Formats: sequence, structure tokens, C-alpha cells
Amino acid sequence: MSEQRDNGRFLERVRRDDEDAEAVEKESDEGLYLEWGGRRRLITGQSPAKRWSRRLFRVITRLPGMRFYATHFAPRHLRLEEVTVALPALPDGLEGLRIGLITDVHHDAGRPLALLARGVRLLNAAAPDIVLLGGDYVVSRATDFDHCAALLGRLRAPLGVYAILGNHDYWAGGSRVAAAVAAAGPTVLRNEARRLIAPGGAPFWLVGLDDAARRRHDFRAALAGVPEDEFRLLLAHEPDVADLPEARCHRFDLQLSGHTHGGQVVLPFIGSPLLPNLGHHYVRGLHQTRTHPIYTSRGLGGVPPFIRFDCPPEVTLLTLARQEARAAEPVPVGAGGLAAERRDEVEVAARS
Repeated sequence: MSEQRDNGRFLERVRRDDEDAEAVEKESDEGLYLEWGGRRRLITGQSPAKRWSRRLFRVITRLPGMRFYATHFAPRHLRLEEVTVALPALPDGLEGLRIGLITDVHHDAGRPLALLARGVRLLNAAAPDIVLLGGDYVVSRATDFDHCAALLGRLRAPLGVYAILGNHDYWAGGSRVAAAVAAAGPTVLRNEARRLIAPGGAPFWLVGLDDAARRRHDFRAALAGVPEDEFRLLLAHEPDVADLPEARCHRFDLQLSGHTHGGQVVLPFIGSPLLPNLGHHYVRGLHQTRTHPIYTSRGLGGVPPFIRFDCPPEVTLLTLARQEARAAEPVPVGAGGLAAERRDEVEVAARS
């Protein structure tokens, strides 16, 4: 009987994911914020500007030179960001904990996998204690995703590889994407937490929040059974969940996010003109929110037309340290290009 109930819940979740995929064009919460001259305008899925820009981007991605760019040039720009995060009252056994982060892969059918393959090799070579995947593994569909998932399955870390979902994953069917990622090896957390023991001997809790843009997040469920007096590492796809009223009711010691792509296109004197909902306050780098620090990765991939400007892709290695250690400088919200969000940076050689 319990097995039938579990199957029923699974089928219901798949059905809801299908409805999400069909309704995405009508959802206003998936809009972009256009910033220009100090003004911000929300462009929703119902907006003619959004529809026309999506059509234009689809044409651009089919141009012959785009595949060559994705195969040969994009991997050359990939960077390993090595960031030291200094935290007050960090337990002794957590000092030096090394956290690997890959987010926003955004694979699409027929897209080359050279960039992801290079990112996986680079992060494995950095030897983190734990690897976290921040969601958005696809653009809008899960077609031809198995090869991408297999590459994610090559990630290795002593404490394991853990993943959450992003808003784009729900466009393709959240349960389908989650199942493919889990089948490759990573543990997928959907409003769940895991207690882990750092190499230094101290316990900490990894809290995996489900996607907030698709309104699947549940802080209470994610924190069920998590004690108040132990370190809490929040993995949430959208950085601006830190400002949600329900988030402020709970304590976190550090949040790691993606979603924004760092702006993807960062213009001189302007910054990032297009930013996603729940991603326009903490765009990239290390920030201090009202309640806790947050690091937002620029991500590995991007959305159509898959071009970046002054905002190279990244995989990240974060090291926890005591407050006395020098930390990465917070990046102003509107800052253009690459500022002091990096403590150390290794630019990947152009071999792929």
C-alpha cells in the first residue's frame, strides 16, 4: 500500500512538472529585469519584448559560428575562482573546509559539452572536500541530457556531490531532471538537509532549498530536524531568496547560489542590463545580506544566445576561514565586470 502511495506521489509530481513546462510562457514570475539609466522594468513572459527577444536569440544560436564558439572559445574563458570566506565564530573543525561549486550548466540539445567537461576536470583537480551543484542543468528541455548528466557524475569529493534544482529545470520537468542527475551519482536535495562531518571533525548541515522562482521552496521542510546550534550551509538557486520574509525567520551561516550568470553580459558604465527575478540584488561574488553572507557564482553556462561579455564562466572553490583571515571584498550590486569578488583566480589554459 505504501509503495502505491509513493508511486502516486511521484506520478502527481511528474504531472505538475508537465503543467509547469506548458505554462512557462504565461508565468510572470519568470521575467527579466531590464535596467537602464537607473530605471528598472520587469519584462514578463507575456511581454511582446520577451517573446521577440526569445525568437531572436533562437535564431542567433543556430548561426554556424555559434557552435564553433561554444566548442573552442568558451572553454578558454573558463575560470576557477578560489574564494576565501571568513566567518565569525567558525567552529574549529570547519576551518579550511573546501567547497566546490558548479551551477547553471544550461545544457541544450545539440550543444557541445566541452565547457562542462573542462569545468568538471578543473574542479576535480582542485580536490574540494564537497561538491555542490546549484541547479539549472538545462535551458528549457531535457532532450539529450543524459550525456550532460554523465559528465556531472564524474565529479568526485570525499563528502559527496549534492545538487538542487533551478527554475529552468522545472521548465523541462523537475522530476525528470532530478532523476537524471541522481542516476548519474549526485544526491539531489529538494527542501532537504544532510548532516555531514568535515575533515576537521566538526559537523555541519547542508540545506538544499528547492527552487523559489517556481515556488517550490519550503524553508520549514528543508530545516526539519536541523538544530539551531550547528553550522548551516544553504544551497539555494536564486540568491535573492535571502531577502524573502520567510528566509529571515531562519538562521544560516553561509548561502551559495547561482541563477544570475553574473549578468552574463556586463556593459561598461552600465553593468548588467538584464537580470532575472530573484537575482538582481546579489548578482555575483561575495556579499553580506541582512542576515548572512552569500556567494553568487557567475555560473558555467548561459541562456540563449549563450554569449558572455566581461563576465566569464566560472567554477568555484570556496574555503572557509576564521574572521581574522582576509576575505573577498563584497561586490556592489551594480558593479560592472570583474571586481574584487575574487581572492585568487586561475585562468584555464586554452587546451580542450
